[in-house]
Amino acid sequence: MFEDGDGEFAGLTRAQFLRRAASAGVAVAVAPAIAACGSSSGPTSGTETLKRGTVVKLYNWQGYDDAANLKSFKGSFGVTVRPTYIAGDQEVFTKLGAQKGQGQWDVLTYNSGLVPQLFAQDILEPLNPADFPSAASIYPEFMGLPQIKAGGSGDLVGLPFSWGYQGFIRTGKLPELRNWDEIFDPRLKGQLIGVNDPTTSIATMALALGFKDYDKLTQDQLDEVMDGWERLRPSLRTIAPDYGVAKDLLVRGEVQGCVPGWQAMVVNAASDGVRLFHDIPVQGVYGFLDLLCIIAGTKNPAGAKALVDFMLSPRPQAQLAKSLSQGITNEKAVPLLPKVLQETYQYDSLAENFARSPIRPLPSGDGGQYVTFADWAEAWERFTAG
Repeated sequence: MFEDGDGEFAGLTRAQFLRRAASAGVAVAVAPAIAACGSSSGPTSGTETLKRGTVVKLYNWQGYDDAANLKSFKGSFGVTVRPTYIAGDQEVFTKLGAQKGQGQWDVLTYNSGLVPQLFAQDILEPLNPADFPSAASIYPEFMGLPQIKAGGSGDLVGLPFSWGYQGFIRTGKLPELRNWDEIFDPRLKGQLIGVNDPTTSIATMALALGFKDYDKLTQDQLDEVMDGWERLRPSLRTIAPDYGVAKDLLVRGEVQGCVPGWQAMVVNAASDGVRLFHDIPVQGVYGFLDLLCIIAGTKNPAGAKALVDFMLSPRPQAQLAKSLSQGITNEKAVPLLPKVLQETYQYDSLAENFARSPIRPLPSGDGGQYVTFADWAEAWERFTAG
């Protein structure tokens, strides 16, 4: 059994950790973005008209409803955003499936690895890039990912919004990790920490063992991945409940490396006066990409499109990066970022990093010859329990 650990961020989700631990807690003045759908009272797409005084209902991970951005959006368009926070991946499928087409929510922020499954269940609307002028400035590395489109129809299911790489985080006492094989060095006994994040942990170990297409793991391959975690167990001091606790242990020097880590830990440690490093080993790392999607049956399609385009425009993107210490997708927003964020997310090397380590799909829920996303969670639960 692994201990939970303690500290200021104990028990927080990744999103909650970001809200409280972001190093750049400085609010930036957000200028009105260029309207995605025309003026605040003019035509949008087809016969849709954006109406002032209406509400856009956002179903989102906590933190993406940045207060400064939503205030600016309301000031520009006269439209209020009402957020509801996602509690977990399974909840999204359950709630959106139950309210399919009823208009309970308008816009969704969600992991690109799972969005195609929602689209296949007719839960999301296909998007027309022409409705979102800000999308023209999204880095092509994100727009070229297959999981932002539906497999059969090729419809665009969501627009890239926020992202991050989750490689190896270390203190300066360890050398750069060039190959994941190095984490099994017996000299690291008790010097590493894991994080209770089944998705990232299993994807990371799959990459470490050579399974690049980890969305298509057989049961035998998943067993091999979990055997890799058993092999690593002697090197793990603990499994932290979240990335905040893991960051604290690294900052205090109680451990020297985190598997898997997360780029935002580097930014937040800098506010503590400690330099951490993020390594991308040769096999690649897990990367997450959240998309902005429009939910089928929206009762405010014009408002939904306006919000999506606004959140993809440069200044709201820069504000989000500063408040959450996460990566952003609009190339024009990067010059607006402080140096630490530009360097941590390596925008100058984005094409090179994506060629080596693209953001990959996650398992489908179809089962068959491959394990499902639920199988990942169950395997990880067994590992952390024993």
